[in-house]
This record gives sequence, C-alpha cells and structure tokens, in this order.
Amino acid sequence: MHNYWLVEILLALAATLVATQYWHISRYRLQTPALLVTGGLLCLALAAAAGAYRYGIDPGITGLHRALSRLSGAVSFLSIGLGLLWARLQLPLGYRSRAPVYAIFALTVGSALGLAETTGFDAQSVNRLYSAVGVSLWLLVAAMELFGRHSLSRLQVLLLAAGALLVIIAGLFVGTGARRVLGLARINWFHLMLALGVMSLLCALPIFRREKNK
Repeated sequence: MHNYWLVEILLALAATLVATQYWHISRYRLQTPALLVTGGLLCLALAAAAGAYRYGIDPGITGLHRALSRLSGAVSFLSIGLGLLWARLQLPLGYRSRAPVYAIFALTVGSALGLAETTGFDAQSVNRLYSAVGVSLWLLVAAMELFGRHSLSRLQVLLLAAGALLVIIAGLFVGTGARRVLGLARINWFHLMLALGVMSLLCALPIFRREKNK
C-alpha cells in the first residue's frame, strides 16, 4: 500500500492552516489581496484533500482529483503571487471590494482553459506556465522586501524566498513519479516540498498587516 495519501494530507493541512491566517486578515483588516492568497491556497488544499481520499480510500475519484489538480495548477500559485505583489505595492484598487478578486479568478481559469483549447499547449503546460509566473512574482516580492523599504525581517525574507525556491525545485526537478529517492517516492517529496513552501507564506503576513499609504 502506497503512503501517498499521508503527504497529501500534510499538504492539505498546511495550505488550510495558512489560508485561515490570510482569511482572518482579509475579513478583519479589509485586506482584499489576502483574499486572493486565501483562494489560491484553498484550491491547493482541495486538490490535496482529493488526492488523499483517492490514494487512501477510493481510487474511483481519480478523475475528480486530476481535475482539481489542474484547477489548482492554473490558479493557486498565480493567485498567491498576484496577492503578494498587490499587497506589497499597496495598490488601492479593491481594498474594500471583493469584485477584483473574483474577476482575477475568473480571468485566470478562463484564460487557462482558452490557452489549452485553442493553442498547441496542453493543460499541463499551461498550468506550469501559470505556476511559473506566480512563483516568479512571489520571488519578486521577496527581492523587493530585501532591497527596498520593507516590512519583513531578513530572516522572514530568506524563508519566504526559500519557500518559493522549494516550489520551483519540486516542479522542475522532483515531479510526481513513483521512483524512490532517499526512501521516499518522488511524488511524496513533491508534496512535502510544496507543503514547506506554503508554510513559508506565513512569513509574508506582516506585508498585509502594514498600514496602507495615504
């Protein structure tokens, strides 16, 4: 029996935990960009939870798991990256309205489906492209915090950047194969590295708690 389900649960729990922190900021501090991060994390948590159910209980939901994974691939990291950049730049648009966030989600999903259907890209390639853009924005925010006016300590910046690098390494070099590396299947390393990357987003919370410029 494979233990893929266990690391999927860890990823789902990590994404949910971090999402609750961003939801709190969105709800009580009227920080709309935090809602964008929350939505991306919840998409990731939902896909991971479906994976845990698939591998641990019922393989019959394989199709659902793959569909949720495709949705997460298109939405999760792009939403996180956009939310981080939005908060870092302190853009006033939508700080007291949820409409821009819903529009971004709709445009992200719609454009991903459109690219997959009307171009030579397959869904997996589109998801990789969108995730790459999102993680690049994540790294950009870390660089802005390191070299510009900052809300994070140097340690927080380094941990935030390390989280983004873990996501990149997981996607480019680890993958989701069954072959074992250091006693763990590559798919388990993949999800474990994503979980650690997601947890690093806790270091970015002070960016969202900072008072908006007048």
